Amino acid sequence: MWKVIYNLLTLCALPVFTVIGLTNTKIKKNFRERLVPSVTGQPMTGACMIHGASIGEAVIAESVADYLANNGGPTNFLFTANTSYAQEMLERKQGVREGRNVAPLPFDLRPSVRRFLDHYRPSAIIIVETEIWPNLIWEARRRRIPVVIINGRISDSTLATYRRLSVFMRSALAGVEAVIAQSGEHRQRFISIGMAPERVFVTGNIKYYRPVAGTIPDREARDRIIVMGSIKEKELDEIYRAVALLKSDLPDHRIFIAPRELHLAVSIEEELSKTFRTTRYSRMKEGNGEADTEVVIVDTVGDLMGIYARSMAAFVGGSLAPYGGQNMLEPLFVGTPVLFGPHTENFRDIAASILEKKAGFLVETADDIHRTVMRLLTDNDLYDHTREAGFSIVADQGHVMDETARTIRGLIGPGSGRKD
Repeated sequence: MWKVIYNLLTLCALPVFTVIGLTNTKIKKNFRERLVPSVTGQPMTGACMIHGASIGEAVIAESVADYLANNGGPTNFLFTANTSYAQEMLERKQGVREGRNVAPLPFDLRPSVRRFLDHYRPSAIIIVETEIWPNLIWEARRRRIPVVIINGRISDSTLATYRRLSVFMRSALAGVEAVIAQSGEHRQRFISIGMAPERVFVTGNIKYYRPVAGTIPDREARDRIIVMGSIKEKELDEIYRAVALLKSDLPDHRIFIAPRELHLAVSIEEELSKTFRTTRYSRMKEGNGEADTEVVIVDTVGDLMGIYARSMAAFVGGSLAPYGGQNMLEPLFVGTPVLFGPHTENFRDIAASILEKKAGFLVETADDIHRTVMRLLTDNDLYDHTREAGFSIVADQGHVMDETARTIRGLIGPGSGRKD
């Protein structure tokens, strides 16, 4: 019954959704391929499909795939994503590797999902964090394809909605082999919306895991760069003030601003170019950046980690305004002290751990950002202690990926996605 109701609702909504999809800049770039999945070329059938909705989840998907491939798990992978930004990043990094394919996830319409699965025929489906697509799950179950949710979480904002739909959610979740949750709290949330307790495991948050290539530069080897990463629209005014304050005291430092949504690069450049010499990071990569540039707007995908690794300090956005935060661990992976705002609901455990171990700083205003960065850059002992505390957080959680990978192997079987 629930399948009939759900599919009737999706078909009724399709005309409106199509209009939105063809007019919305963020959606229309890969809209057609998600609606009617491409079936040209020879698919790499039998691969382990691993889905990360947007860039953050796609980065986790990459780490999980590499760890599994190197530790007795699947070796062939089909990466899927929702956003065109994440898809482009995956194509650039994974699409060129042997045994790796990249495709957009189809919309959760039965014909689209069936067309996709008929073409790719994955041996297993791993979903990073929590995207519950009923038709995908039901179709996978019908084909006996195990579905596993990893790093599972249910946010405060969606928990109440899921609970109101718990009868329906139970039907959808019945097709999920298992959920590997971030914490005991999230395990209970999955159980409360209908997941069987014996199929919900806890290993920890694999956002703590990120292999870093090469040597992490120490304080003396870093560039004079301060980064404002993953900035969202409603916090721009405060970021502009922070840039002005920092440049007044650090005229020889460059400020890099990386908006979470790339379309914001235009308005950021227009505003800051009134006061500062600005350029786009894409121009710098092509060798066209001016030597005396004061502010750099990062308008590319997949480069932020490398910029963090060169910088002296980093503020991670989505946290000054009520967005729920972005991954404030990313600077810590490369030894960069991190600052973040009070709105970190999506990363509550991570933020608490960072503050408890004094591996980063909570800031609420532009003045706080300015004051904290100046403290870090003028107090070598504080700077070194903060870096070491950050490394300890990352190191302490190294076992989480191993336990997660071991659980995945036990759930999907040793033969899934392996080369013949």
